Amino acid sequence: MGQCLSYVKPLVEEAAKEALHESFQQNSESPTPTGGASESGAIYSSLPSGAEQYKVRNVYDGDTLTLIDERRVRLLGIDTPEIKEQQPFAQEAKAYTKDRCDKREIWLSYEPGGDKEDHYGRLLCFVWVSEGDGYLCINEGIVEAGFARAYHPGKGNHLHNWDKLLQLQSKARKAKVGVWENFKDFKVVKTANGSAYHKRSCEHLASVRNLTEMWASEAAENGLHPCRTCLSDM
Repeated sequence: MGQCLSYVKPLVEEAAKEALHESFQQNSESPTPTGGASESGAIYSSLPSGAEQYKVRNVYDGDTLTLIDERRVRLLGIDTPEIKEQQPFAQEAKAYTKDRCDKREIWLSYEPGGDKEDHYGRLLCFVWVSEGDGYLCINEGIVEAGFARAYHPGKGNHLHNWDKLLQLQSKARKAKVGVWENFKDFKVVKTANGSAYHKRSCEHLASVRNLTEMWASEAAENGLHPCRTCLSDM
């Protein structure tokens, strides 16, 4: 009898996990009213305190641009597909930022108490542009459009608008826009303190034993980003 129970228990646990995932998917696909289908959650009535005005010389890709004084800006809290690697939606991500920023006046704000530059010397900023009677935060808008993922390197505290970025990312995933257009859920794993999720076969996990399995949709909802090695095609 004991042998039978030891065989049945793993099957029951697996069935429970599958049922939980189905429930998670059903709940996460239920849209939340936002006051209008075309209303953006990335537009604000005013600029943040201390925002500084600059003009853009060039937009390199979806999350990087150059000011007319030659300083480079890396948009905080996001990661867009790489153009050099020809990742899907890389050109669309660049077009989103270029259409709104290139050769135009923008405003930059910094994370309160955060670093103002990365180790490449790029300014780490939130980028703002005029949009109707308000101001669009490009960092949030491009996530909402599905051309960027919420991204945090896992060092220090999360950004002040991290939860907002995750909400906009969830909105894009449920709407199946941009990088989420052909998304199909699958099992992934994460390390105990990692900020990325991986395929179980990822080369970075060869000597790691303590792994947690979850669905990719759950990983995204929890603020994890896809591994740039084993999931570079996402």
